[in-house]
Amino acid sequence: MAINLPTPGLSPSTSVGPSPAFEIIQSPDDTDVEGFDFDLGPAAKEEKDHIPECWGHRGVSGAAENTRASFIEACKAGADGIETDIHITSDNELVMFHDPNLSRTTDGQGRIDSQPWHGVLEHVRTKQSPHQPIPRFTEVLDILMDHPGVKLNLDCKIENEPYKLFGLVKTVIESYPDWATKLAPRIILGLWHPKYIGPASQLLPYLPRYCISMSIPQVRQYFFQHCHGFSVYFEALASADGAAFRAECKAAGKWICSWTVNDKEEMRECVRWGIKSIISDKPALWREVKAEILADRAKALKPSLTTYVLPWSSKKKYWFDYEQKAREEFEYLEKEGGRFDDVIVPELSLRIAKPGDVMSGQGVLA
Repeated sequence: MAINLPTPGLSPSTSVGPSPAFEIIQSPDDTDVEGFDFDLGPAAKEEKDHIPECWGHRGVSGAAENTRASFIEACKAGADGIETDIHITSDNELVMFHDPNLSRTTDGQGRIDSQPWHGVLEHVRTKQSPHQPIPRFTEVLDILMDHPGVKLNLDCKIENEPYKLFGLVKTVIESYPDWATKLAPRIILGLWHPKYIGPASQLLPYLPRYCISMSIPQVRQYFFQHCHGFSVYFEALASADGAAFRAECKAAGKWICSWTVNDKEEMRECVRWGIKSIISDKPALWREVKAEILADRAKALKPSLTTYVLPWSSKKKYWFDYEQKAREEFEYLEKEGGRFDDVIVPELSLRIAKPGDVMSGQGVLA
């Protein structure tokens, strides 16, 4: 069902391709959990038996990315959550898709935000077989309702106007029966640009805000005071500055997620760091690592030669490579969304509102 809201117009972007950092985060071709602890207090506590959650990157490898099949397979593979990307169509439908353009993974052409769902995008199919339609936001929420132990990390793409995006997300979430207890506690907003912080807090104060970034200095400067957690490129977290940042987050009670973690030793390193979660194309591989840790934690996490070789094992591990990618990403984000320095973020509370508070009109400003 199309949702029509009196929202601000979305100005078309002049960009013709996806983010320049896309190449490094592309997916390969190839029971329930009790409670959802988004309370920030435990984040500052080091628990010796802590194991990060694994969120399936656009679902799971082996199925076409960002499809119902990929999301369902991630759940079957034991993922604790699904990481996916969200866009708005020209007729105000919310769809799960990574790129602003259709051509890389589907038989469609052109930008998503310039085309309607009804009559056009509903007929687009993936290039990868079996050929599948682009899922709408309602479909991924339906999957969550069928898998009550799974969380949802929404990567809010920069091509979307924030008030319009969050207004539509709010309307869809709150259309579900018992949304306040069955959906809201399991959804996370991932934000690339500081202009999304205020609208997210205003319209969806009951959803935790995670900054997504490749640059730790940018996280500190623009997001640290306003977000509950940070989804950061693995190579940046593995640096000396990354170690300092991890300590800062622990002291401040902030969550950390790392992406995209597809190597066993990288997965083990994330456990050693004590971070909240990882995003991976391979939740089944993570399940193997997790089983090893649960069987004998000391043995599974004991550093090996690979542990010490890993930081030097490929070009992308070196600071000049990931910092260059971060600069390219930053340029793209400012081209699409405007200058970070021009954004004035109001003073906000970091308390994650209870849906009941929101429905009763209680605010979230400090």
